[in-house]
Amino acid sequence: MAAPANLIDSAAINYGLTMEFIANFNQDTDNLMRLLGIVTPEHVGAGYTLTQHKVTGKLNDAKDDNGSSGSAYVEGDLVSLSKYTMAETPIGKVKMRPYRKVTSAQAIAEHGAVPAVVRTDQKMLADIRADILTQFFTFLDTGTGKATGKNLQACLAYMDAKLEDTLETNNDNGAAYSLVHFVNRADIADYLADATVTTQTAYGMTYIQSFLGAQNIFVTNKVAVKAPIVTASQNLHLYAPEFGELAQAGLSYTQSDGGLIGVNHNAVYDHVSVETNVLTGATLFAEVPDYIVKGTIAPGA
Repeated sequence: MAAPANLIDSAAINYGLTMEFIANFNQDTDNLMRLLGIVTPEHVGAGYTLTQHKVTGKLNDAKDDNGSSGSAYVEGDLVSLSKYTMAETPIGKVKMRPYRKVTSAQAIAEHGAVPAVVRTDQKMLADIRADILTQFFTFLDTGTGKATGKNLQACLAYMDAKLEDTLETNNDNGAAYSLVHFVNRADIADYLADATVTTQTAYGMTYIQSFLGAQNIFVTNKVAVKAPIVTASQNLHLYAPEFGELAQAGLSYTQSDGGLIGVNHNAVYDHVSVETNVLTGATLFAEVPDYIVKGTIAPGA
Protein backbone atom coordinates (compact mmCIF):
# COMPACT_ATOMS: atom_id res chain seq x y z
CA MET A 1 0.00 0.00 0.00
CA ALA A 2 1.25 3.45 -0.88
CA ALA A 3 2.10 5.81 1.93
CA PRO A 4 -0.73 8.22 2.84
CA ALA A 5 -0.59 11.66 1.30
CA ASN A 6 0.84 14.42 3.53
CA LEU A 7 2.44 11.86 5.85
CA ILE A 8 4.54 13.47 8.56
CA ASP A 9 7.69 11.37 8.39
CA SER A 10 11.10 11.57 10.05
CA ALA A 11 12.43 13.85 7.30
CA ALA A 12 9.65 16.36 7.94
CA ILE A 13 10.26 16.26 11.69
CA ASN A 14 14.00 16.74 11.21
CA TYR A 15 13.34 19.66 8.88
CA GLY A 16 11.04 21.19 11.49
CA LEU A 17 13.76 20.90 14.13
CA THR A 18 16.22 22.55 11.76
CA MET A 19 13.88 25.45 11.00
CA GLU A 20 13.23 26.03 14.71
CA PHE A 21 16.98 26.13 15.40
CA ILE A 22 17.48 28.64 12.59
CA ALA A 23 14.49 30.77 13.60
CA ASN A 24 15.91 31.13 17.11
CA PHE A 25 19.34 32.02 15.73
CA ASN A 26 17.87 34.59 13.33
CA GLN A 27 15.85 36.27 16.07
CA ASP A 28 18.84 36.62 18.38
CA THR A 29 21.28 37.69 15.68
CA ASP A 30 18.94 40.18 13.98
CA ASN A 31 18.35 41.85 17.34
CA LEU A 32 22.09 42.06 18.08
CA MET A 33 22.83 43.50 14.64
CA ARG A 34 20.14 46.15 15.12
CA LEU A 35 21.56 47.19 18.50
CA LEU A 36 25.14 47.29 17.18
CA GLY A 37 24.13 49.30 14.12
CA ILE A 38 25.12 46.58 11.62
CA VAL A 39 22.85 46.68 8.57
CA THR A 40 23.60 43.28 7.04
CA PRO A 41 26.21 40.51 7.15
CA GLU A 42 29.04 40.83 4.63
CA HIS A 43 29.71 37.68 2.59
CA VAL A 44 33.33 36.70 2.07
CA GLY A 45 34.90 33.99 -0.04
CA ALA A 46 36.75 30.90 1.08
CA GLY A 47 40.03 31.69 2.81
CA TYR A 48 39.20 35.36 3.38
CA THR A 49 41.76 36.97 5.70
CA LEU A 50 40.52 39.27 8.44
CA THR A 51 42.61 42.43 8.36
CA GLN A 52 42.69 45.37 10.73
CA HIS A 53 43.51 48.72 9.14
CA LYS A 54 45.06 52.04 10.01
CA VAL A 55 45.07 54.96 7.56
CA THR A 56 47.78 57.61 7.89
CA GLY A 57 48.58 60.71 5.86
CA LYS A 58 47.32 64.23 5.29
CA LEU A 59 46.54 66.78 2.60
CA ASN A 60 49.53 68.47 0.97
CA ASP A 61 49.05 72.19 1.59
CA ALA A 62 52.42 73.63 0.61
CA LYS A 63 54.71 74.68 -2.21
CA ASP A 64 57.87 72.73 -2.92
CA ASP A 65 60.29 72.05 -5.77
CA ASN A 66 57.81 69.67 -7.39
CA GLY A 67 54.83 72.02 -7.43
CA SER A 68 52.20 73.32 -5.05
CA SER A 69 48.85 72.37 -3.61
CA GLY A 70 45.91 73.56 -1.52
CA SER A 71 46.00 77.11 -0.19
CA ALA A 72 49.66 77.37 -1.28
CA TYR A 73 48.85 76.53 -4.92
CA VAL A 74 50.51 78.78 -7.52
CA GLU A 75 48.64 79.17 -10.77
CA GLY A 76 50.16 77.02 -13.48
CA ASP A 77 52.10 74.77 -11.11
CA LEU A 78 51.93 71.00 -11.14
CA VAL A 79 49.55 70.04 -8.33
CA SER A 80 51.59 68.35 -5.60
CA LEU A 81 50.52 64.93 -4.39
CA SER A 82 48.81 64.30 -1.09
CA LYS A 83 49.91 60.95 0.27
CA TYR A 84 47.90 58.46 2.29
CA THR A 85 48.98 55.01 3.44
CA MET A 86 46.85 52.06 4.43
CA ALA A 87 48.64 49.86 6.96
CA GLU A 88 47.21 46.37 7.22
CA THR A 89 47.59 43.87 10.04
CA PRO A 90 46.40 40.35 9.14
CA ILE A 91 44.47 38.82 12.03
CA GLY A 92 43.56 35.40 10.67
CA LYS A 93 41.23 33.69 8.25
CA VAL A 94 37.48 33.34 8.55
CA LYS A 95 37.12 29.70 9.57
CA MET A 96 34.20 27.34 9.27
CA ARG A 97 33.46 26.00 12.74
CA PRO A 98 31.46 22.74 12.87
CA TYR A 99 29.47 21.42 15.83
CA ARG A 100 27.57 18.16 16.27
CA LYS A 101 25.21 16.73 18.88
CA VAL A 102 23.60 13.28 19.00
CA THR A 103 20.45 12.50 21.00
CA SER A 104 19.73 8.82 21.57
CA ALA A 105 16.35 7.23 21.02
CA GLN A 106 16.45 6.11 24.64
CA ALA A 107 16.80 9.73 25.83
CA ILE A 108 13.88 10.75 23.61
CA ALA A 109 11.76 7.85 24.87
CA GLU A 110 12.51 8.67 28.51
CA HIS A 111 12.20 12.45 28.42
CA GLY A 112 10.25 13.30 25.27
CA ALA A 113 11.36 14.95 22.04
CA VAL A 114 11.15 18.52 23.32
CA PRO A 115 13.37 18.12 26.41
CA ALA A 116 15.76 15.68 24.73
CA VAL A 117 16.23 17.38 21.36
CA VAL A 118 14.74 20.88 21.29
CA ARG A 119 15.98 22.07 24.67
CA THR A 120 19.46 20.69 24.15
CA ASP A 121 19.42 22.37 20.72
CA GLN A 122 18.64 25.63 22.50
CA LYS A 123 21.58 25.16 24.86
CA MET A 124 23.80 24.30 21.91
CA LEU A 125 22.69 27.49 20.16
CA ALA A 126 23.43 29.56 23.28
CA ASP A 127 26.94 28.11 23.43
CA ILE A 128 27.52 28.88 19.73
CA ARG A 129 26.42 32.47 20.31
CA ALA A 130 28.86 32.67 23.21
CA ASP A 131 31.70 31.42 20.98
CA ILE A 132 30.94 34.16 18.43
CA LEU A 133 31.04 36.78 21.19
CA THR A 134 34.25 35.41 22.72
CA GLN A 135 35.99 35.77 19.37
CA PHE A 136 34.60 39.30 19.00
CA PHE A 137 35.95 40.41 22.37
CA THR A 138 39.36 39.05 21.37
CA PHE A 139 39.28 41.55 18.49
CA LEU A 140 38.13 44.36 20.80
CA ASP A 141 41.13 43.69 23.04
CA THR A 142 43.41 44.88 20.22
CA GLY A 143 42.12 48.45 20.65
CA THR A 144 44.79 51.12 20.93
CA GLY A 145 42.78 53.99 22.45
CA LYS A 146 43.01 54.54 26.20
CA ALA A 147 41.06 56.61 28.73
CA THR A 148 40.83 56.73 32.52
CA GLY A 149 38.13 57.94 34.92
CA LYS A 150 37.62 57.93 38.69
CA ASN A 151 34.35 55.99 38.38
CA LEU A 152 32.28 54.33 35.66
CA GLN A 153 30.42 57.49 34.68
CA ALA A 154 33.62 59.53 34.37
CA CYS A 155 35.38 56.71 32.54
CA LEU A 156 32.58 56.40 29.98
CA ALA A 157 32.69 60.16 29.39
CA TYR A 158 36.46 60.20 28.86
CA MET A 159 36.30 57.12 26.63
CA ASP A 160 33.65 58.74 24.44
CA ALA A 161 35.68 61.95 24.25
CA LYS A 162 38.82 60.04 23.24
CA LEU A 163 36.99 58.11 20.53
CA GLU A 164 35.19 61.20 19.20
CA ASP A 165 38.50 63.07 19.05
CA THR A 166 40.12 60.22 17.11
CA LEU A 167 37.21 60.07 14.64
CA GLU A 168 37.32 63.85 14.16
CA THR A 169 41.10 63.91 13.71
CA ASN A 170 40.74 61.30 10.95
CA ASN A 171 37.71 63.12 9.50
CA ASP A 172 35.62 59.99 9.99
CA ASN A 173 32.97 61.66 12.12
CA GLY A 174 30.80 62.76 9.21
CA ALA A 175 29.08 59.43 8.53
CA ALA A 176 26.13 58.26 10.60
CA TYR A 177 27.28 56.09 13.49
CA SER A 178 26.68 55.49 17.17
CA LEU A 179 28.98 54.63 20.05
CA VAL A 180 28.73 51.12 21.49
CA HIS A 181 29.89 50.41 25.05
CA PHE A 182 30.76 47.16 26.83
CA VAL A 183 30.83 47.13 30.63
CA ASN A 184 31.35 44.43 33.25
CA ARG A 185 28.22 44.03 35.38
CA ALA A 186 30.25 44.41 38.58
CA ASP A 187 31.10 47.97 37.52
CA ILE A 188 27.52 49.00 36.81
CA ALA A 189 25.66 47.04 39.52
CA ASP A 190 25.74 49.82 42.14
CA TYR A 191 24.36 52.34 39.63
CA LEU A 192 21.57 50.01 38.50
CA ALA A 193 20.59 49.33 42.11
CA ASP A 194 19.63 53.00 42.53
CA ALA A 195 18.08 53.61 39.11
CA THR A 196 15.06 52.49 37.13
CA VAL A 197 16.16 51.53 33.64
CA THR A 198 14.71 49.48 30.82
CA THR A 199 16.85 46.54 29.79
CA GLN A 200 16.70 43.72 27.28
CA THR A 201 18.81 40.68 26.56
CA ALA A 202 20.94 40.36 23.41
CA TYR A 203 23.17 37.33 22.83
CA GLY A 204 23.30 36.68 26.56
CA MET A 205 24.33 40.28 27.32
CA THR A 206 22.15 42.87 29.06
CA TYR A 207 21.49 45.87 26.83
CA ILE A 208 20.71 49.38 28.12
CA GLN A 209 19.87 51.98 25.51
CA SER A 210 20.84 55.03 27.56
CA PHE A 211 22.43 55.36 31.00
CA LEU A 212 24.98 57.57 32.78
CA GLY A 213 25.09 59.87 29.76
CA ALA A 214 26.18 57.05 27.44
CA GLN A 215 24.24 55.28 24.71
CA ASN A 216 24.15 51.59 23.80
CA ILE A 217 25.63 49.87 26.84
CA PHE A 218 26.13 46.10 26.78
CA VAL A 219 26.67 44.54 30.21
CA THR A 220 28.77 41.38 30.05
CA ASN A 221 31.45 39.42 31.89
CA LYS A 222 33.43 39.18 28.65
CA VAL A 223 35.12 42.47 29.54
CA ALA A 224 37.25 42.68 32.66
CA VAL A 225 36.18 44.47 35.84
CA LYS A 226 37.12 48.17 35.76
CA ALA A 227 37.99 47.90 32.04
CA PRO A 228 35.04 49.08 29.90
CA ILE A 229 35.40 49.33 26.13
CA VAL A 230 33.80 51.61 23.53
CA THR A 231 33.89 51.54 19.74
CA ALA A 232 31.95 53.11 16.88
CA SER A 233 29.19 51.19 15.13
CA GLN A 234 30.84 51.94 11.76
CA ASN A 235 33.86 49.98 12.99
CA LEU A 236 31.86 46.76 13.41
CA HIS A 237 31.38 44.15 10.70
CA LEU A 238 29.63 40.79 10.68
CA TYR A 239 31.20 38.43 8.15
CA ALA A 240 29.55 35.32 6.73
CA PRO A 241 31.39 32.79 4.53
CA GLU A 242 29.76 31.33 1.45
CA PHE A 243 28.04 27.95 1.76
CA GLY A 244 27.73 27.46 -2.00
CA GLU A 245 30.99 25.58 -2.46
CA LEU A 246 30.03 23.16 0.30
CA ALA A 247 26.69 22.39 -1.34
CA GLN A 248 28.44 21.63 -4.62
CA ALA A 249 30.63 19.14 -2.74
CA GLY A 250 27.59 17.43 -1.23
CA LEU A 251 27.47 19.12 2.18
CA SER A 252 23.97 20.53 2.24
CA TYR A 253 22.79 22.72 5.12
CA THR A 254 19.67 24.77 5.62
CA GLN A 255 21.03 28.30 6.03
CA SER A 256 20.00 31.13 8.31
CA ASP A 257 19.19 34.59 6.98
CA GLY A 258 22.42 36.09 5.71
CA GLY A 259 24.12 32.70 5.61
CA LEU A 260 25.63 33.00 9.08
CA ILE A 261 25.00 29.37 10.03
CA GLY A 262 23.93 26.15 8.38
CA VAL A 263 21.91 23.52 10.23
CA ASN A 264 20.96 19.92 9.49
CA HIS A 265 19.06 17.35 11.55
CA ASN A 266 19.06 13.74 10.47
CA ALA A 267 18.19 10.30 11.76
CA VAL A 268 21.19 8.11 12.55
CA TYR A 269 19.66 4.65 12.50
CA ASP A 270 22.85 2.70 13.10
CA HIS A 271 23.14 4.52 16.45
CA VAL A 272 19.36 4.79 16.97
CA SER A 273 19.72 8.54 17.42
CA VAL A 274 18.88 12.00 16.08
CA GLU A 275 21.85 14.12 15.06
CA THR A 276 22.10 17.91 15.13
CA ASN A 277 24.79 19.36 12.84
CA VAL A 278 25.64 23.05 12.87
CA LEU A 279 28.26 24.84 10.76
CA THR A 280 29.08 28.50 11.19
CA GLY A 281 31.70 30.94 10.04
CA ALA A 282 29.92 33.95 11.55
CA THR A 283 32.61 36.43 12.59
CA LEU A 284 31.86 39.66 14.42
CA PHE A 285 34.86 41.88 13.77
CA ALA A 286 36.21 45.29 14.83
CA GLU A 287 38.22 46.62 11.88
CA VAL A 288 40.20 49.66 13.10
CA PRO A 289 42.10 49.35 16.43
CA ASP A 290 42.32 53.16 16.73
CA TYR A 291 38.52 53.25 16.88
CA ILE A 292 38.43 51.03 19.96
CA VAL A 293 39.02 52.80 23.29
CA LYS A 294 39.80 50.68 26.34
CA GLY A 295 38.94 52.34 29.61
CA THR A 296 40.35 52.05 33.11
CA ILE A 297 38.29 52.88 36.20
CA ALA A 298 40.87 54.18 38.65
CA PRO A 299 39.47 55.75 41.85
CA GLY A 300 41.16 59.08 42.45
CA ALA A 301 42.18 59.44 38.80
